[in-house]
Amino acid sequence: MEQTAVHLMARALQATLALCVPVIAAVAITGVAVGALQTIVQVQDQNVSFLPKLLVIAFLVAVAGVPALALLVHLFAAIVASIPRLIEP
Repeated sequence: MEQTAVHLMARALQATLALCVPVIAAVAITGVAVGALQTIVQVQDQNVSFLPKLLVIAFLVAVAGVPALALLVHLFAAIVASIPRLIEP
């Protein structure tokens, strides 16, 4: 039972990393690029940096949304399939 729980936790952490790291990296790169551009142009408005980050996230959801959802569905199916092993005394 404990081995099954540890395996499910490892899969959940892998899924979390697979879903979060690309989004965080893309937003960070966009933030640095927009920050550099704002420094060059000398526009220090925080609202200007929000729109490009929002567009990057929308693009990532549009492109990678279906594979991310498939990953979550497989994880949920594995969790549901392992419930009988977790209930055993």
